[in-house]
Amino acid sequence: MMLTQRYRWLTFALVGTSLVSRLPGQATGVPVAGPGPGQGVSIGVDFGAGRIKRSAGDDVSRALAGTVRLGVGPLAALGVISRTEVDPASGPDRTATTAGVLADVAMIGGPLVPFRISWQAGYWRELGGGARPWRGSLGLGASVTIPTVVLSIRPWLAPRVEYRGEQPVTGSRLKPALSAGVDLGLLNGLGIRVGYDNRLGWDSATERAAGISLGISYQFR
Repeated sequence: MMLTQRYRWLTFALVGTSLVSRLPGQATGVPVAGPGPGQGVSIGVDFGAGRIKRSAGDDVSRALAGTVRLGVGPLAALGVISRTEVDPASGPDRTATTAGVLADVAMIGGPLVPFRISWQAGYWRELGGGARPWRGSLGLGASVTIPTVVLSIRPWLAPRVEYRGEQPVTGSRLKPALSAGVDLGLLNGLGIRVGYDNRLGWDSATERAAGISLGISYQFR
C-alpha cells in the first residue's frame, strides 16, 4: 500500500467512514486513557504503535485516533474513533476501524484538587458489516496534577478488567489490562500526551499486543 493511500484511509477514519474489519478483537491500536480532570470540551489526535514479539519476526501495528472529550463537574466522557493497520510477520496486512466511548466518575478529587481517583467504564466496537466483536472494560483511574510556571504535568495510571464479546478467545473472556502515561498541559489550552498499554486489542490467539502512543489535544476555553 502506498503512503498516500494509507494516509487517506486514516483521514477517512477520523471523519467516521468505516470499512469491513479484518482484525480479531477491537483493535483500537492506541492505549486506553481515561478522560481525566478538567471542565468543558477538548479534542485530540493520537498516533499509536504496537507489537507482538515472535521468534520468526514481530507483528506490528500503526493506528491513528481522533477523540472528543466533555467534562462537567465530577463526570467526564471521551468518544474515540480509530483506524488500525497491523503488519504481521507473515501474511497480508489487516485493518480495522473502531468506535468507542469511555466514562469517568471522580470519587476523590475534582477540577481544583491535584490528586484524583475515579471509576472508569468503556465500550468499543468495530464498525462495518459482518461480525462486529466488541470489548467492554471496568477499572480505576488515578492521577496527580503537578503545576509549574508554564505547564501542568499529570502522570496517570489506569488498571482495568476487559470482557471480550462476539469473538474467539483463549482462556477466559475476562482479561486484565493496564495503561499508564503522562499528560502535559500548556497555558494556551494545547496539550501533549504519551501513553502505554499492555493490551491494545488486536491480540493473536495466545499473545497480547502491547504498545505506546503520542498525541496532541486542545482544550477550548
